[in-house]
Amino acid sequence: MRFALLAFIIVAALALPAHAGPAFDCFVTPQGVTRCSCVGEDSCLAMNNSKSCLSDPECDHAELGAVICSCKAVRGAGASR
Repeated sequence: MRFALLAFIIVAALALPAHAGPAFDCFVTPQGVTRCSCVGEDSCLAMNNSKSCLSDPECDHAELGAVICSCKAVRGAGASR
């Protein structure tokens, strides 16, 4: 499950236009769980400060060249940047 989520985040990140700073999006998984994810060069502070997360973000250690974080999101959270 985590691998599938990580793969989804990587594909979504590659589809995003290049811009300065990290971006995050909130979405509903196929299992019906609302989550937020962030891909960036830092600790995804914009997502953490957005109040969209119901749980502490789980982040990797930039193994793929960028920090990838995800968290359980507030129900009904819209896409954010």
